[in-house]
Amino acid sequence: MDKVKDPVCNMMIDPAKAAATSEYNGKTYYFCAKVCKTKFDANPSNYVK
Repeated sequence: MDKVKDPVCNMMIDPAKAAATSEYNGKTYYFCAKVCKTKFDANPSNYVK
């Protein structure tokens, strides 16, 4: 699978190796680290266009 962008830090990551994931509005978001997931989960609308 192609790399995806962590919506918090904009790092390109392999979804199969993501440190964490979150579901928001029916879409799965992938994160390079748990800290990015925590920031996203606190206010997802800040990171989703």
